[in-house]
Amino acid sequence: MIRLEQLHIGYEQQALATQVQDITLKPSRFIALLGTNGSGKSTLLRAIATGAHILHGNIFMDGTRLTQLSDQQRAQSLAVVLTNRELNPLLTVLELLEISRAPYTTFIGKLAAADKEIIAVTMELFDCRTLAYKRLNTLSDGQLQRVLVARALVQDTPYIFMDEPSSHLDINHKASLLATLRAYCHEQHKCIVYASHELELAMQLSDEVLSINEGIIAHTSTAMFIENNMLETLFPSEHVTFKNGKAQYHFK
Repeated sequence: MIRLEQLHIGYEQQALATQVQDITLKPSRFIALLGTNGSGKSTLLRAIATGAHILHGNIFMDGTRLTQLSDQQRAQSLAVVLTNRELNPLLTVLELLEISRAPYTTFIGKLAAADKEIIAVTMELFDCRTLAYKRLNTLSDGQLQRVLVARALVQDTPYIFMDEPSSHLDINHKASLLATLRAYCHEQHKCIVYASHELELAMQLSDEVLSINEGIIAHTSTAMFIENNMLETLFPSEHVTFKNGKAQYHFK
């Protein structure tokens, strides 16, 4: 499990968000990270995944401080999907996924049968099989987003962190992707934390909620989050009210 203790995140000694109580992220939990734009969601994901932007406090992964893990240990422990897409555009989808098995391959990068099986199963799961030999620069935004999610899962780590994994997808594909990730999380006993603005989908699919509100990082079950009407607190608006985790819009 991952434990956050007295964490303060931010930039150049300017805190963006802090936690009041220690937070534990456990396996088989599909966790939504919610907050307004600029609240610190992406910064928190980078802090947990890379150790960056930590001003104070500690992050422990299965009892070991994150900063004490080697690059290979970290690559075998957690995978990340961030909004930054700095990729070699000439790589094919299959080549990108093969590279993601690097933490487990030999020093010459030779794939074993198990590596190829993980890649094949993940490509099928996220509807990427027909894209295998397409170059990244030929993909649509939606196709590339599915590929980036598949790349993280091919890494086969116990912890996976995603920043807006359903961005660039239409409503049907958003719902399908998040439902697939939830099922994968539970069946494979992974911990998936994903930042999202798909509030109603998050309320229906997530086991727990990490939230950032007015600089405070909090953690609760989704049921308790809904019962306390926390969406209204996180997203106050004269045009939107929330009831039982569902948005109601009001316009004059």
